[in-house]
Amino acid sequence: MRKIRLQRIITIALVMGIVGGLQSLYDYATLTSVFSAGTTELYHFKSALGFNVISGLSGGLIAALTLNFIDRRFRTKPYYQGMFILISVFMSVWAVRNLVEGFLLMQMGKPFYFSFDGTDIKNIVFWLLIVLLAYFFLEMNNKFGPGKLQKIFFGKFNTPVEEQRIFMFLDLKSSTSIAEELGGIHYHLFLKKLFADVTAPILSSKGEIYQYVGDEIVLSWDLDNMRSLEYCIACFFAIEEYLKRESQNYVSRFGIQPQFKAGAHYGNVVAGEIGIIKRDITYSGDVLNTTARIQGMCNELESSFLISKDLFELHNKSHSHWDFEKKGEIPLKGKKEPMELLGVSLLH
Repeated sequence: MRKIRLQRIITIALVMGIVGGLQSLYDYATLTSVFSAGTTELYHFKSALGFNVISGLSGGLIAALTLNFIDRRFRTKPYYQGMFILISVFMSVWAVRNLVEGFLLMQMGKPFYFSFDGTDIKNIVFWLLIVLLAYFFLEMNNKFGPGKLQKIFFGKFNTPVEEQRIFMFLDLKSSTSIAEELGGIHYHLFLKKLFADVTAPILSSKGEIYQYVGDEIVLSWDLDNMRSLEYCIACFFAIEEYLKRESQNYVSRFGIQPQFKAGAHYGNVVAGEIGIIKRDITYSGDVLNTTARIQGMCNELESSFLISKDLFELHNKSHSHWDFEKKGEIPLKGKKEPMELLGVSLLH
C-alpha cells in the first residue's frame, strides 16, 4: 500500500504541475488575443509560468497527501465528509499561495496586497474542479481496482478478449460458526475490517481483487507476468502472516482469530464488460469452477492451501521457499483423467 500511495503522490503532483503550466499558456493566449486589452507591467509570462508550475507541483503534493489521508481514515465515512476536508485544505492552500505571492511582490519592490478579484475566482473554480476530479478518479480507481480504470478508458473490455490467468479462491475458515457467534451486524463489521486489512498484502503481491462473494475473496493474476505463480503463493502466506500479527486485535474486538483456506488454479478465461446500467468486468471459463472445487477440498484433504498440479508445473523450483505435498485428486467433468492436488506450506 505504501508503494501505491507513493505512486499516487508522484502522479498527482506531476499532473497538477503540468496543468499549472497549461493554465499559464491559456492565460497568455487569452491576454494576447484580439478580445483583450493586452498584458500590464505586473504580468510576466515566464514568471507566471514558473509560479504556476511550482504552485501546481506543491499544490498537487498537498492534494495527494490529503487524498491519501481521506482514503486511509475516511474510507468508511460518508463521501461528503471527504469532500469537505478536501475543499477546506484547498481553500487554506489558496490563502497561503496568495500570501506568498504578496510577499514575492514586496521582494520585487512592489506593494503587498492580498488579492481577491476575478482572476482569483477563476483560479479557485478551476483548481477546485481539478482537485475534485482527482478525488473522483481516486474513488473510481478504488472501485474497479488498480490499473483497471485506464483499461476501461481505452476500451480494452468493450470487446471480449481471451486471457490466461491464475485464480485463487480465498475462503474464511469456520465462517458459519463465526457468523452465528457474532450475529449479522457484527459479522458484517468483522468481514469489512478483515477484507480491508488483507488488501495490503494482496496488492503487495500484485494480486487483483476480482470479486467479494459472501465471506470469500476471488483473486487473480495475469500470466503475462512470469512471476505470477510466485506472487500468488506468496500472497496467501503474506495474508496468513499478517493475520497472525493482528490476531490479538481481532480477539480483543471480535473474540475471533480469523484464518483463511485457499485453492488456486490457472487456465483460459474470457474477459469482458457486461451490463448497461451497472456495468461490470467479468471473467468466464471452466477455470473458475475448477478453482472453486479445489478450494472446497481443503477441509477434506486437511490442507489450508491447495493448488492444481498444472499450476505447480509453472513454478520455478530452483527458487522455492515452499514445500509441496501430494494431497489427492478430484475428478473433472468431461475429462478422463482426474486432477492431482498439492498442498502448499512454508519450508521450515
